[in-house]
Amino acid sequence: MHEYLLYIKVGSSGSTHQVQAYVTPSFSVDCSFWKEREGCELHVIGKTASLALAFSLREKVNGYLANVGEERMLTDGYVNELRSLAATTVCEASRLYGRDVEYVRGRREQQGWFTWEPIEEIVKVTNRDRGTGEKLLNDQLCPLGRQLLRRSSFLEHSEATVLSGLLNGRALFWDEIETLLKKQAVDIEDLSAILHSFVLANKAEWRPGIRFSVAKGWLRNRLELVCERCGSVGEKVELTYCHTCEQGCAYCTVCLGMGKSKCCTPYFLMAVCGTISRSDKSENEKRVEWTGKYSADQSRAAERARSFVANPRIGLSEYLIWAVCGAGKTELLFPSVEEALVARGRVLIATPRKDVVLELAPRIRRVFPKAKVIAVHGSSTEKWEESDITIATTHQVMRYYKRFSLVVLDEVDAFPYHNNPVLYRALSRAVESNGKLLYLSATPPKYLCKRLMEKASSTDNRSGVIPLFSEKHVLLPGRYHGSALPVPKILTVRGLHKRILAGRPVYELIHALCRSLDADRQVFVFVPRVAEVERVLEYLQIWMPLHAAQMTSVHAADPMREEKVEAFRKKRFALMVTTTILERGVTIPKSDVVVLGAEVPVFDEASLVQIAGRVGRSIDDPTGSVLFLQADRANAPKQAVRQINQMNQLAQKLAGPGVFS
Repeated sequence: MHEYLLYIKVGSSGSTHQVQAYVTPSFSVDCSFWKEREGCELHVIGKTASLALAFSLREKVNGYLANVGEERMLTDGYVNELRSLAATTVCEASRLYGRDVEYVRGRREQQGWFTWEPIEEIVKVTNRDRGTGEKLLNDQLCPLGRQLLRRSSFLEHSEATVLSGLLNGRALFWDEIETLLKKQAVDIEDLSAILHSFVLANKAEWRPGIRFSVAKGWLRNRLELVCERCGSVGEKVELTYCHTCEQGCAYCTVCLGMGKSKCCTPYFLMAVCGTISRSDKSENEKRVEWTGKYSADQSRAAERARSFVANPRIGLSEYLIWAVCGAGKTELLFPSVEEALVARGRVLIATPRKDVVLELAPRIRRVFPKAKVIAVHGSSTEKWEESDITIATTHQVMRYYKRFSLVVLDEVDAFPYHNNPVLYRALSRAVESNGKLLYLSATPPKYLCKRLMEKASSTDNRSGVIPLFSEKHVLLPGRYHGSALPVPKILTVRGLHKRILAGRPVYELIHALCRSLDADRQVFVFVPRVAEVERVLEYLQIWMPLHAAQMTSVHAADPMREEKVEAFRKKRFALMVTTTILERGVTIPKSDVVVLGAEVPVFDEASLVQIAGRVGRSIDDPTGSVLFLQADRANAPKQAVRQINQMNQLAQKLAGPGVFS
C-alpha cells in the first residue's frame, strides 16, 4: 500500500516568498530536488494512503494560501491552522463518502473510509553548502523514516531521457506505463523517482484517476467525483472500498473497458517537449505519393484545408470539411497531413470503428510511404509504438496528451462521437498547444455547423443557403465524378410493420427489390432494430424465392459480421438486410438502397443521408435508386431529401465561375 505525503514548500526569491502545497509519494526525492535548486523550508502536514484525498487536501490548502498575506505564511500558528484544516476536511470527506455509499448500496458501512496521519515536521533545505545541506536533510528526515538520497539528480540520468521520450504526448496510468516499458524492453530502476522529478520540474502532471472534492451546498455539503481520464461525473463513478489502497475509493464505469480509473491510481500526463518550429521545415520536401487527381472542386477544398493547417495564427484551431458522401473525403486530407509532417509534427486520424481503422491504415501507408503509420484499437499490437501518423479508434485517443500537431476526426456525427462530451474532451486534449483540429463529415451536427460557420455571409444565412466556405470551414457539395447525388423516393405504406409481421405482401417493397436484383444490382435493406433483421430476411426469402439463396443479413453482434460484409463486397450475395452499422464506410458499386421503417427515430436526417450515400459512388455507375418506406409520415425522410436536393443545387452553383474567388 502506497502512502502520499502532503507538505508546504516555503521558498524565497529576493523579498518575495513562494508558498505552495505539494503531494509526494517519496519525500526524499522532493528534498533532493529542492536542495539542488533553492533554499526553502518544507512544512509537513500529514500523510494518507488515498491519492485522491491527498490531492483534495492539496487544493484546499493552496486555496487558503492564495488568500493569506506574507506576514502570516511563515508563522507556526498559521501552519498549525492548515494542519487543523486538513484534519477537518478528512473527517468531512469520510462522512460524506459514507453517506453516499449508504445511499447507493442501501446499507451502512461501519469501516473508516479514509486514514490520515498528521505530522508536525519542518525540513530546512539549503543549496549553499551541499555537504551540510545533505547532512541536515538526513537528520531532519529521521522522524519520517530516513531514506538515502541515491542520486544527486534523477532528471540528468540517462534513464530519465529514455523515459521522457517514451512518455512524450501520452496520458497513462501507472500500470500502462509499466506495460509501455515492457513492450519497449526498457528497464527503469527508479521509475517512481524519475516520474515524480518530471512533475516537480513541470515537465509532466500527475493526478489521481478519480478526483474528488467537498463542495459546499445551501442545504448540505456533497462529494464531487470526476474521472480524470474521461471526465465522467456523478452516477457514472461507482463508490467502493478498495483492497489495494484499503481506503474509500471509486472507479469510473464509462472508460472501464480501457482499465480501471480509480482514486488510488496515479495518472501521468506529459506533453510533447521540444517541438520543432515551423520555420525549420523544408518547403520542397514531398511526402505524398498519390497517383490520383483532384477535380477542380476537390482541389479548392483540399487547398483551403491545407492553408488552415499551415496558418500559425493563434485561436484558429478548428476547421470543418463538409463533403458529401462519395466526394472523396479521405483524399482531401492528403495535403493537410503532408503539411503537418513536413513541419515535423505528428498526425492523428480518429475514426469511430475498428474496421475503418483497419481499412484506412494500409491506404495511408501507400500514400505516405516515408512516414511511420500505426493502427491503434483495443486489440492492436501497435498501440505502444512511436509513429508519424496514428490511426486510432475513438476511445484509444484518451491515452494521448498534447501529442499531435494535427488531429483529424473522421465522421464527427457518428456514434460514439455525436454529442459525447467524453470523446470530444479526449480529442481536444490530444492536440498540441497551438495545434489544429480538423473535422471531417458528410453530415456534420448542427452544433458544430453553428460554431464553425458563424462567420459566413449573413445574407446567405437569412436566405437559408448553406455557405460554401469561411475561414473555419469548406463545403464540397458534389461527388468527385461530377454526377448528382441520387435523390430518395419516399413512400408511405399504412400498416407496414404489421403486414411484414403477419407475412402479408408489401408490394412496394417486393417490386422495388425485384427490379434491382433483376437488373443485376446489389441491394442494402436497412431495418431499424436488430430484432427485425432475421425476421425481414425470412420474409423476403418467402416472397422472393427465386432470389432467396442470394440473400443474407448482418448486425453489430453478428460473429460472422466481417466475413459476411466481405462476401457482399465480392458479390457472393446480392441482398443484405442490415441495421445502421452499414450506413457509412462501405462502398459497393452498382448498388441500391431500401430503408424499411424510415419513420423510426433511429433513422434521423443524418443517418438517412448517409444511407442514401451508399448509392452511386462509383464513376462507372454514378446513379441508382434509394427508397424510403415509412409506416407513417415523418420529418426525417423529408429533411434528408431536402438536404440532398440542396447539395445538388450547391454543386451546380459551385460549377459556376468566381464562387471561390
